[in-house]
Parts: sequence; structure tokens; C-alpha cells
Amino acid sequence: MRNVFVHGWSVTNTDTYAGLPTALFNNAPQGMDLQVQHLYLAKYISFADEVTVDDIARGAQNAIATEVMPVLSPGERFACITHSTGAPVMRTWIDLFYSSDLSACPLSHLIMLAPANHGSALAQLGKGRLARMKFSLEGVDPGTGVLDWLELGSDQSWNLNRRWLSYKCVEAGLYPFVLTGQRIDRAMYDSLNSYTDEAGSDGVVRAAAANLNFGLVSLVQDGDKVLLTKEDHAEKNAFGVLPKLAHSGERLGIMGSVRSDDDGTHPTVAWILRCLAVTSVNAYRNIVTGLAEVTATTQVDEQLEVVKELFVFERTFKTSRYSMLVFKVSDDRDNDLSDYDVVFTAGPNYDPNHLPPGFFVDRQRNLRNSGKLSYYIDYDVMSNWFEKPELEGKFGFRIAARPETGFAYYTVAEYKGTFAKFKKYLEPNQTIMVDVQLQRRVREGVFRLTQSLEPENFKSQLPGGQL
Repeated sequence: MRNVFVHGWSVTNTDTYAGLPTALFNNAPQGMDLQVQHLYLAKYISFADEVTVDDIARGAQNAIATEVMPVLSPGERFACITHSTGAPVMRTWIDLFYSSDLSACPLSHLIMLAPANHGSALAQLGKGRLARMKFSLEGVDPGTGVLDWLELGSDQSWNLNRRWLSYKCVEAGLYPFVLTGQRIDRAMYDSLNSYTDEAGSDGVVRAAAANLNFGLVSLVQDGDKVLLTKEDHAEKNAFGVLPKLAHSGERLGIMGSVRSDDDGTHPTVAWILRCLAVTSVNAYRNIVTGLAEVTATTQVDEQLEVVKELFVFERTFKTSRYSMLVFKVSDDRDNDLSDYDVVFTAGPNYDPNHLPPGFFVDRQRNLRNSGKLSYYIDYDVMSNWFEKPELEGKFGFRIAARPETGFAYYTVAEYKGTFAKFKKYLEPNQTIMVDVQLQRRVREGVFRLTQSLEPENFKSQLPGGQL
């Protein structure tokens, strides 16, 4: 079996793969025929500002066509193991060249380690002044073309994920797997950047942002009504949170901590080999079940982490299960809106003051499209809170956009439901895309005809007339 390894953003040396390729070769079962000459280490450019994920995916097509395809036997396919940004690269490659016929894709297994499938909260900081200074000292660009994709709520990631909802990869014999961790390597913690210490993440990518099990909720305003519909995956994707693993680093990194002399007990090595052994739909479903069990165990075991700081003081970190909501706010004229508020509500009167303390973790607006807003919430805190009888299980959210008055304006769109119903849309460790479409209202006063031939000054005319 031939394997292609694809690295993440800002990597400048193939030593990023650490001992993983060798460990896989040494521990592969005999029937897998994982030969060392069949391991390809990708080296793509992500640190040039002009290069985008789309560009890299097109380059991948050329590299695979010239380096991999010629050595494949008739009917043979290859496997790909990615880290971090490597997953969006290879998913974009699939989307660009094989979306019309997934069964024609020469890739059989896509194993994604700590993948930024819905982006990373760190991407905005990677484009900041301090990051540019750091990269300037190292003699490379920050790679803003790739960071634009990785920023939470980017148009590129939204569009790819929306198309991905309809893909039936497993049915076509293309098996996707997501393996990630949720431990923080304190040796790599940046005291100036809270995202490197974010609960429910591996220090770079949130588990909810890695997961390829996600959904799309469409909220459409129609007069005084709000219509809510959901689009889900046709298939359940394999997703696992592996124990005691962080995004990178030699100590805890999901890839970087693998030694070449590993005996196959490292969770990354063990699960990659199990994934590579999948050759049928039933075998894939068994992996889905197995990884779900590992995730549940990991998240129970890692609820509390005690860290000794300065060798004296101890801090206790509590980890729940988290979810991410990515809002796309536009109107029925296809305008992306930039001036709006999204407010969550709860209780019998749908009051924002009745929400649980601590449910809200983070909010980030996309810099290139301010109509995209990502919320990170504590799923367990929310679930426990709505068991209170006085809340009557009520949960909702309202979107208020501006302008609110004038010749053309918007009215508040409000979804009023129950948390029990919304839990069908939102699950722990997952992302939900919320596509909000507001109705742009225009008064007839914006355009009127007159039969008067006398000069008339109408610059101070007030809005009026019917909608």
C-alpha cells in the first residue's frame, strides 16, 4: 500500500513527520504490504502569501499524476495521511477533481490528524503584526493565502464544507478518518494567546472544528415567520479523540511524538494502521463505533487536568465537551451583512439573561467577510442547564441587523424553540453551520413618479408608503 504524507501550514522541513512513517512501516501487518519505498513525504509551499489552498490542491493533482499514478498497478489506489492544514488541501483536491465521480478518485483512505476542517481560531493571529515580525525574522511570509482559508468562517471553508455534505465518500470506496487530541502541551503554551490553552482543543484546532460530522441549518425570514430546516451528512464519518495528544510537539504531538522505534502502542500508530486496514463499508462502520468509544473514554478521563506551575502552584483545568456554531448572515438579495447582532435566548420569555453562566467560551468574526461569525460554546454546561424546570426547556436566538429604519431596512429575525429540539441539530464535538437569510424590506418611497413639471426638492423626503 502506497502512502502519501501531507503536512500542515508553515512547515519548512519534512522532519515534521517525525518517526511516524517509519513506525507505520515497522508495525504494519504482513497483509498490508506497506513498503518503505511506497511512502511519499509531501513538501508543499504554505509560507508564500500569494499561495492559496486552491493553488496547493492544483499542485497536488500535478504531483500525484506524475509521482504516484505512474507506479500504481491497474486498480490500485493510494492512501493519504495528513496533518492539520493538509486535510483542507486534500479535501479541496478531491472537490476540484473528483466531486462529479468520487469512485474515480485514486485515493482510498484519507486519514486526517488534527485537521483544521472548519479552520482554527489561531489563524487570525497568524496574520497579525507580531506573527509577521516573527516570520520576517525567519525569512518567510506568514502565508496569508492559506491563513485566509483557515480563519474561522472563511468563505472557502464554508463553501467546501457545504458541498461536502452531499458527498457519499464511503459508498464510493473513499474512506475518511479524523483522529485528533484535546490535550494542551504546556511547554508550547503562549501566555499572550489564550487560544493555545483553549479547552476542547489540542492547542491549535478545536475538536469540533476537526470533526467531519457536521450539519447545516438554514434560517430564512419570511415576513413575520422564521423557517428552520437542516441538511445533514448522508454518512456517519469516523471521528476519534485520542488520549493524551496535542496538536504538535515532540512530547504530546499527535504526529511529532511518534518515535521511529515505536512498537505500535502509540495511539496514533495503532489507529492509523486500523484505519488503513479498512476495505469495506461494514469495516468502516466498525471503526466509526470504535472511535466513538475511544472519544467517550478520553473525554471522561481528561475532564480534569492538574498542572504544576513554577514547580510550586497547582492549577486545575476542567474540560467539558464543546460545540461550534458558524453563522453566515446575508439577505434575500445575496448581500453579506456586516452590521448585526446574534443573541442567544432561554427561558419562558426567551430572555438572554436566562442563559447558563459559563456556556459562552469564544466568539470570532471573520476579518474578510464580517457576515461570518463563529461561536464556541460549552455543550455540557448548556445541556445540564436546560434540565431546570423553570426554564421550560425553551431556547432560541435572534438576529438583529442594521439599518433598522429608513427607506430600506431589516427587522429582527427570531427563532423560538426548545433546547431538546436544537440538540438534534447540535452535538458535542461538532460544528453546525447556520445560514441566516434576512428579508430586506424596501419602502415605495425610495422611488416615486411625479407628473409635476415644476422643480421639486426631495432631498429631505422621509421614508413612507407601503413596503
